[in-house]
Amino acid sequence: MNTHKLFSLIFVFFIGVSSVFAQVPQQMPQQMPQQQPAEVSDDEIEQFALAFSQIQVIDQQVQQDMINKVQEEGVDIQRFNEYLNAQQTPGQEMQASEEELEQFAEAYEEIEEIQQEAQQEMEKAITENDLTVERYQEIAMAIRSNPEMLEKLQQHFKE
Repeated sequence: MNTHKLFSLIFVFFIGVSSVFAQVPQQMPQQMPQQQPAEVSDDEIEQFALAFSQIQVIDQQVQQDMINKVQEEGVDIQRFNEYLNAQQTPGQEMQASEEELEQFAEAYEEIEEIQQEAQQEMEKAITENDLTVERYQEIAMAIRSNPEMLEKLQQHFKE
């Protein structure tokens, strides 16, 4: 079973709020508009670190839940990856029986629901740590562009 490929394809497909939350700050998508890094206090870095840790736990659980849903629908992980790839690539066709297409559609629907719930949980983790989603994203961008802030963040994870 190639779960790494499933993770990659699912998360590429579900780029949105949770991808911003779930990515390590230095790995955030490059298409985000470039802004001046925000001023970030040590307290905010600590709040960010706490929220980020909670988001990582949520993300790990979500990944496992998505794999389980695909398998519960009787779909092979590799075959589901092929289906997602065909859905994302214009002009690419996939040979599938009607039954397979129904299984893919059901698994896809379940994954969308899991993803929506995860986004809500991630937003809650952020707000419970006294940040707004927008501020969390600003801090993530600042950390990504400032090695000193990144080092401060890494110190929080070592403690």
